[in-house]
Amino acid sequence: MKNLEELLRHISTIPELAFLSDLKKDFEMIEIYLVGGALRDWLVGHNAHQVDFDFVIRKISLEKLVPWLEKHGTVNIVGKTFGVLKFKPKNGNTEIDIALPRTEQAFSNTHGGYRDVTVETDPDLPLEKDLARRDFTVNAMALNLHTGELIDPFGGQHDLEAKILSAVGYAPDRFQEDLTRILRGIRFAVELNFEIEPQTLEAMKSLIPEIDQLQKEQGVSRYVVSRETIGDELSKSFFANPTRTIYFLQELRALEELFPSVWRHVQVDAHYLEPITRIKSQNLEQTIILLLRGLTESEARTTLSFTGLDTMDKQSPRRLDVDHILWMIQRLQQNLTPETVTSMRAHQFEKQFLGARGTQHKQILEHLGHHHLADAIHKRRTEICERWKCEEHEPIASLISGDDVLRLGIPAGAQVREILEQVRDEQLDGRILTREAAIQFIKRKME
Repeated sequence: MKNLEELLRHISTIPELAFLSDLKKDFEMIEIYLVGGALRDWLVGHNAHQVDFDFVIRKISLEKLVPWLEKHGTVNIVGKTFGVLKFKPKNGNTEIDIALPRTEQAFSNTHGGYRDVTVETDPDLPLEKDLARRDFTVNAMALNLHTGELIDPFGGQHDLEAKILSAVGYAPDRFQEDLTRILRGIRFAVELNFEIEPQTLEAMKSLIPEIDQLQKEQGVSRYVVSRETIGDELSKSFFANPTRTIYFLQELRALEELFPSVWRHVQVDAHYLEPITRIKSQNLEQTIILLLRGLTESEARTTLSFTGLDTMDKQSPRRLDVDHILWMIQRLQQNLTPETVTSMRAHQFEKQFLGARGTQHKQILEHLGHHHLADAIHKRRTEICERWKCEEHEPIASLISGDDVLRLGIPAGAQVREILEQVRDEQLDGRILTREAAIQFIKRKME
């Protein structure tokens, strides 16, 4: 594991975190702790990034802390009740999470939603009690930035070394407090390449059916766990490692709960999920296409909505193009053969198999084991691209446009499109190579 002294030195070199030393100078009695994912990831050898840093600060009230931070940047108070602040230093562009020590108590009638808790903040609360409310032992550690002491009351460091994910305390309680932790557990196990401790695994499995519960809030029914949260966690897991994500979804029976339409195919075809194991990490779109490939358009659209996979932010690298996914699923259900690929009209081949879409389509067919079909596609792509001196991902400029056809006296309508498609066929197949030849081809058609 990486040296904690090295982490402390690393933190001291980050300009956006310079405010921490100034804060300590102005309030000598306070204690500042690094907690959460940055500490965990550093200990397992991953690089620590400023945007991942979360801090807990003891021995100072919000009434004193907030005004001080406002002099050194901008502060977004997530909630005074929660004692959580989003702080953006004057010399930085990212928000840093800062919190006071707090305890959380689930309501007696909790359904496991993230809002079904009462939170109490206390600047003097022992840090161990703050850590006790956290989900997994590997996330329940803290590093005192002043003394360098690692606070680890639940054996998180041991679990990191053993590559095991364990719930803090009594596992069923941790997940019943917040069912989102089940999906977070899958993600952590996938991202860290950890196994899940048996009692933790059993608690996750027993509670997974509750993740789709509905409850009424102000007369409106809502999911206990929001679809956006589910989509965020699932997409992160699939993005990190599709194979292990599928493994844990099956192990926990979450595939049956979250992807019932897919589950029905798995019951009929024991090898249905196998192609996903051939996908490399960070190829979320291909993973989802393969996962949903047997579904109807309606089933696929419903599944994407039900799992929240269609809710990713526009700026997210995990955002999915739903229309493209549905388009690709329809193409995979065509039952093509090498012969049909070779004989199909060139403009149809172009739409389906040239450009980025074509590359993806060919890769998915390879994952499915349709190598003869993929070879036929590759051969025809190569012939076309060699003919037009282009890379396979580059578009091939058209020799003529619709306006050209209209100027030749052909009335607007379906005939224009058909002529353009005919010219495109001739162009891609190499029988027409110039604009002039294309015009002459159309004139002959008009005779």
